[in-house]
Formats: sequence, C-alpha cells, structure tokens
Amino acid sequence: MEIKKAILNVLDDLPSAERRLADVVLSHMDQLAIYSANELAEKAGVSAATAVRFFRRLGFPGFSEFRMQARVQMNDAAPVGRLGSIANEQFGGDMSAFITNDVQNIDDTFKAVTQSHLGRFTTAVVEARRVWVVGFRNGQILASYMHSLLQQLRPDVLLLVGTVVHLTEQLSDIESGDLVIVMDFRRRSVLLQTLVEHVRAEKALMVFLTDLLEPPLVKAKDISFVVKTRGEYLFDSHASTLSVINYLVSRVAMNAESSVARKLQKIEAIHRSFRDLRTE
Repeated sequence: MEIKKAILNVLDDLPSAERRLADVVLSHMDQLAIYSANELAEKAGVSAATAVRFFRRLGFPGFSEFRMQARVQMNDAAPVGRLGSIANEQFGGDMSAFITNDVQNIDDTFKAVTQSHLGRFTTAVVEARRVWVVGFRNGQILASYMHSLLQQLRPDVLLLVGTVVHLTEQLSDIESGDLVIVMDFRRRSVLLQTLVEHVRAEKALMVFLTDLLEPPLVKAKDISFVVKTRGEYLFDSHASTLSVINYLVSRVAMNAESSVARKLQKIEAIHRSFRDLRTE
C-alpha cells in the first residue's frame, strides 16, 4: 500500500483534525520512518486517539505497520533499494522496455496538462518582474535546463542555487510581482517546504513542475504541471519533465515572438562577434 496514494484517496473526506495530521504526514514523507505516532500527532496538534483513527482509516492495523511501510517506501525510492532486483536482469541489446516506458510517461504527462495552466504560465513568464527557477537534487539539474532556455527569451531570469547561505541571500531579493518556478520531485529536500513558505510570504506567483501535487506544498492558486517520472530500471526517468520544459518555453517564445526575436538576434550577433561557435 503506497502511503501517499492512500492518503490522497481519503483526503477530501477527512475530519479537520485528521486532515491536519494528513498534511503533516505528506510534508514529512521522506522522514516518516524516524517519527513516532505521538511525535506526528504533536506536530499536527491532534490527540493520540485521532492518530489511531487516521492510520486505521488508511488501512493499517496500527502505527507499527504504518512505519514499517514507510521504511519500505524509503528504501524503494533510493536507487540502492532497487539495485538488487535489477542487477540480475538481462539487458542484452533490447532497449524496447526502456523506450516504451519513457514514451508512455511523456504521453500520460501531456494528456494531463490543462489549457488553463498553460495560458497562465505563458502570461506569467511574459509579465513577471523577474523569473526565478529552483530545484534540489535531480530538480536542480532540471531547473538549470529551464533557466538556460528562459534566459534566451527575456531578461531577469535567475537560478536559485548554492549553499544555504547563498540561497538565503538570493531569496531576500524575491518580491511581489516575481515568478518562482519550482522543480519538486520525490526524495525531496527538507529545505523545499521552508523555501516555498518564504516565497508565499513575499506574495510571488509560484509554478510547480512536480511528480505529485502535495497539498501542504502546492496550493490551488499555483500554476502546476504534474509529470510522470516512473523509471523502467534503476533511476527515475525525467524524459517527460524535459519535454514539458521544452514545450512550455517554446510556447512562451511563440506568444512573445517580437520581443523574443530581438533578444535571440542579439544573442546570435554576440556569438558572431566572439566567434565562439563552429559554423561547419
């Protein structure tokens, strides 16, 4: 039983106290195995009896079974937890399963994209005072890719990276009127929730590219795109994430064609003056 799915299946029907506990559990998915039932209940401000009802509602006889499942999922999420079973597979020269998985991820991802969020994203990127892009772990690589594309289209596109000290210095510059694009994927950094809370306090608009719409993190007012990242073998696949990034930035370019064309022409003129690119 996957804990997140079990919670999301009952989330809308939970009493308020159990809903608070559900929010706490969802926001601590990567650390669930280290908490006791009382500690989780205390974080949510609910009674031990409420916690017992909540875990039973999810289908677990008690908290010990819940924590055991949390430990299993933590191991499954890490590449090392999947290595033993995959190492014995015969890869040979057949890559069809790998290709089929990525194609299916891309197809499922784009089928779930809504025109409303596409339109809001395009407008937000064009009109924002500044655009910030951030991600941790795998999300940092994807954030860097999106940043490299967006900065070809408009000025004031910034990448939030570095140590906690540098990150806090950058965050101090975020203001209302800015757009913050967050790459949010499983095995999340504990810094992510704090970062998002700070951005919300500054009243900047938020965009999420994520593998799961977590209620404590993503709000209804946000712009969000859910990408499928299931990997066929050892690692998660981000073929669909890269494809969505490429599509989103291309859409912005097409909707702001004149200003984008001027910037791209300047970029090419600079390349020619620097003679830094091979022409053959």
